[in-house]
Amino acid sequence: MKHASRAAHGGLLTAASVVLLALASAFSPAGWALCICAGLAAALPLSHGQARLGVLVYVATSVLAAVIVPGKRYALAYILLFGLYPLVKYGIERMRKRPLEWALKLGYACALGAAVWLLLTRGLLAAGGWAAGKPPAVLAALALAAFGIYDIFLSRCIALLGVLFGKRPPDARE
Repeated sequence: MKHASRAAHGGLLTAASVVLLALASAFSPAGWALCICAGLAAALPLSHGQARLGVLVYVATSVLAAVIVPGKRYALAYILLFGLYPLVKYGIERMRKRPLEWALKLGYACALGAAVWLLLTRGLLAAGGWAAGKPPAVLAALALAAFGIYDIFLSRCIALLGVLFGKRPPDARE
């Protein structure tokens, strides 16, 4: 029964994430906030120590979002950052060495930035809005600052999820 309950929980989190990403496509002004909220669905199992379930929610949501969600930029943002980063963060923070953790997190941010830059220069991703024409160094500095803020925000949200939904029960170990 425990496995069925966990599978149902993962299915509900996946469905909620896909719906949030679809809503992000439909309501562009709130798109990025909804995309961040979709990423929190993969973080919920992590707040209870259920890493496997978090990975399954991320993979299932990524596949479904790539197929179903009309706004592919939100699906791509989920796949590369908002869905994946809670898992990366969880793995890094298990080290319990803060300077090394931040170095690895910023390394991830730089690798992600390099991947986005490669997609932009190859024409596979379009730079629009105020970012078009800005110097790359300014964009990189702003991206790293935003990433740091997002990391702190995500930490607070994961802690809040742990408080709201209680600590994991003793029989929920993986």
